[in-house]
Amino acid sequence: MSLSSSIVWRIAGRRRAIRGLVGWLVLSGAVVACSPEFNWRETRDPEQGFVVLLPGRPAAMTREIDLEGLRVDMTMTGARVDRAMFTVGAIRLDGAAPDLVAVRDRARAAMQVAMLRNIGAAQTPGGPARVGIVDAAGAPRGLIDAVAVDATGKVGADPVVMQALFVAYREQLWQVVAITPPDKAAQARTMIESFRILAP
Repeated sequence: MSLSSSIVWRIAGRRRAIRGLVGWLVLSGAVVACSPEFNWRETRDPEQGFVVLLPGRPAAMTREIDLEGLRVDMTMTGARVDRAMFTVGAIRLDGAAPDLVAVRDRARAAMQVAMLRNIGAAQTPGGPARVGIVDAAGAPRGLIDAVAVDATGKVGADPVVMQALFVAYREQLWQVVAITPPDKAAQARTMIESFRILAP
């Protein structure tokens, strides 16, 4: 896919970007409903470039999404425990594009806007975070900047808390998202704080 500077970031694309992602996660079978116990386990995906703790047996699916007019494939990996959803969305851009950094930053921002909109939350710029990079053996390889977002909203009529990281590194982007009932929000920190980029 070419990501040259001729890409038009259409306003209409903003309205369509990742529309209904929360509903897709619930209804499509992309995440697996488990028992109401959090059985944390390491999930490692070298192809998508991450390692994370998830609270149940993960499932994955890939779907094309629209990020501000840029159509890309997002691979979602996640698990569901009762009404709490834990997912990592991964996107790989064209690493040879001359304007990769600019396109990547706009795509990351569009992911953040869309996730907040999905739960009806107020838009927020988020705050700074640091994410570790590890090699295949788990040895640390450094840290990179990321954006952390905490928000409250609703899924249907149910109040929820969303905790998320939005991460960009080289040609890849990740959204690490936990959407839980308010009384399960503390569990989300286990997932969010465990996320690491898996270096080749």
